[in-house]
Amino acid sequence: MAAELWEIRDFIAGVPAFEELPAEALDGLPRRLTVRYLRRGRPFPPGEAGPGLWVVRSGAIRVHDAEGELLDKLGEGDLFLDEGDAETTRRTELIEDCLFYFLPQAAFERLLADHPPFAWRFERSRRERLQRAIERLAEQRGHADVLMATTVEALLRRAPVTAAADCSIRRAAERMTDEQVSSLLIVEDGRLTGLVTDRDLRRRCIAGGRSTTEPVGSIMTEELVTVEPGALAFEASLLFSRHNIHHLPVVGADGALVGILSTSDLLRHQGTHAVHLVRDALAAPDVEAIARVGARLPDLQNQLVIMGADAEPLGEAMVTVTDALTRRLIELAEGQLGPAPVPWAWAALGSQGRREQTAHADQDNALIIDDRFDPARHGEWFRELARFVTDGLAAAGLEYCPGDTMAVTDAWRQPLSAWKRTFRDWIEQPEPHSLMLATNFFDMRTVAGDPGLLEQLWDAVRPLAVENTIFQRLLVGNALAIRMPLGFFRRLVVVDDERHDERLDIKRYGLLPIADIARLHAVRLGLGELHTVRRLRAAAAAGGLSAEAAAELEDAWRFVYVLRARHQAAQVRRGEAMDNLLDPRGISGLERDHLRDAFRVVDDHQRWMRRHFDISGSR
Repeated sequence: MAAELWEIRDFIAGVPAFEELPAEALDGLPRRLTVRYLRRGRPFPPGEAGPGLWVVRSGAIRVHDAEGELLDKLGEGDLFLDEGDAETTRRTELIEDCLFYFLPQAAFERLLADHPPFAWRFERSRRERLQRAIERLAEQRGHADVLMATTVEALLRRAPVTAAADCSIRRAAERMTDEQVSSLLIVEDGRLTGLVTDRDLRRRCIAGGRSTTEPVGSIMTEELVTVEPGALAFEASLLFSRHNIHHLPVVGADGALVGILSTSDLLRHQGTHAVHLVRDALAAPDVEAIARVGARLPDLQNQLVIMGADAEPLGEAMVTVTDALTRRLIELAEGQLGPAPVPWAWAALGSQGRREQTAHADQDNALIIDDRFDPARHGEWFRELARFVTDGLAAAGLEYCPGDTMAVTDAWRQPLSAWKRTFRDWIEQPEPHSLMLATNFFDMRTVAGDPGLLEQLWDAVRPLAVENTIFQRLLVGNALAIRMPLGFFRRLVVVDDERHDERLDIKRYGLLPIADIARLHAVRLGLGELHTVRRLRAAAAAGGLSAEAAAELEDAWRFVYVLRARHQAAQVRRGEAMDNLLDPRGISGLERDHLRDAFRVVDDHQRWMRRHFDISGSR
């Protein structure tokens, strides 16, 4: 094959859809392609070319609908399928000079017929593609026992802390203290030559009478047992036991130092199971112990991701632990304050209320108090309860809500009758701020106390929301407030034609719009479900939206949730702070395509809501 054909072959092989083709099919593909160069402003696709598949090699194309709204922006590696439909409403515009590889329809159809995995990308529905994407994410993770399914590399929490052999013992000890580590890797020219631990400092230096000005190399262990990063954690556990050691340097096959694994890392990983954390939370004697349990939540999420947990069990595990932390904090508070003067219910809102939480979350909560509440006699008790619990949750890693949506705020610590008035005002006299609050508080769930109080509130509030079409139309507007990204262009997130972001806020542009849609349907239909998936299913069962739309939204939500959890778990393994900002360059081209599918699922449902609901008269 000529060099220029190899270049085309290598480029095509990197396009996500063509990754499904076997090597022999890729080898023969360049001879079936036509190279086309089209200048900016030229009609596209050119009529004389006929139908077929266009692969963008370079340049940029805008795709608009019949009304001129931007649908997509294509760049290098993107595909445009021209099916020869003269009635198509799509309008295209070459905004740069473009180089294409064109595959005529006959050759394209032959590939589809000969290679079903390739055909899947074009012939299957978005829902089927998203379901396959969720399966693939699971395939990338294990399903067996934790240590048998986890690699050593997945347990590493930070970059190795190193020093040279001629560094003084004093400086080595200071470095270990500064970095808060119990061992120091000694390197020379990037290669591991020894290891010094806390025990070495005590036994070989202090007890041995050495001066701290001597080189640290004089007390290091030189004959080291090491492990490769790809080894299973189970293998590492055997090495620890077999050699009676507590630190295991991780060295690549090329001799490069990767990090260090300790027995504490293994114990933390094995012990970080939701059941263990719940047990430890409920047995915590004080807030400090609660904080230690909360600090293990990121490791729980990392472990669940590695084990292949799907979205619902992953969120359920995180919320189960957070609920347990909350209940134990309430018990500790009652131990100090004495028994409650009147019945009460502690409610969680937001992602905790919907049971969709990850380890990266702030707290949203409220207190519903029995109407026998007397502010003068009982106010201080409930104020101190709220303060103790919210402070304790913050110590456990659940940050204070930036909008003060917490029980410590007077407005969100009220008797039942006051809550009924508040909801009635939100529904009957809605305005932007109250609408924002209402969307959050419609996710309330009882965590501790008397569940009957919240049930009474819902019995009074839900019928009002079902009957008030003005409030419903405002909820529709809220569900349409976030415009979905169009996709990805040159590895940037295309928010609109003028705005391209380097990173995708996967919570804002992936999860929240679907949660808003599901909440809207639940509220207008009077449904009691809280979890986004269960709300969608219940709405479909009640006839509020089609089963197909509900299923598509559910699959989009699942895919985005797992992708977000995986992103955060990778940050945990790297020792970074968790966030919701996904770098498109850090995911595969196929995953970017599946994200585009998820965006379009939500965008299509938003378009349906604009047509189906009259939001023009919402005020």
